[in-house]
Amino acid sequence: MKKKWITIKSSKRVSIKSEISYLKKKGVILSPWIENIFFNKKNQIKLSRNNVDLYRIKVKNLGFKNPTTLQKIYKKIIQSGYKLVEPDLALRARLYYKDQKRGEWLRFATPFNSMIDTDGVPHLPKLGRALNKYFIETYWSYKKAIFHPHNEFIVTKDKN
Repeated sequence: MKKKWITIKSSKRVSIKSEISYLKKKGVILSPWIENIFFNKKNQIKLSRNNVDLYRIKVKNLGFKNPTTLQKIYKKIIQSGYKLVEPDLALRARLYYKDQKRGEWLRFATPFNSMIDTDGVPHLPKLGRALNKYFIETYWSYKKAIFHPHNEFIVTKDKN
């Protein structure tokens, strides 16, 4: 099993709206898609109230030697004893992950259709750092989206 990356503590804020407001006060840049998705009531995204351990896992460490689909990656994540991450944890992880390399984009393995924009397009969140700023962006979350062995995803697992 992979070594724990970070532990996300329970949020002190009471809502997604207050979490996003707090991130902006801290200077985090949120894409228009992130705000659209998190404020889209159809998604019903709520703040998790538990501490959660997160893990970084490379696609190649799941056994893929060639580009593969997101659907196959997610299946292998589950088979490997990990779980997909609730969307709000990407927001909160941005507050913890400060030593991110410039130019890196780190994707979160969130459940399919948990982050739909108002145009009906599915997304998953990703954290980035560039121009001396920290970002929360999105990437398309189609089952047939292609990822490469060097790509990484953030996952979680049940505490034993």
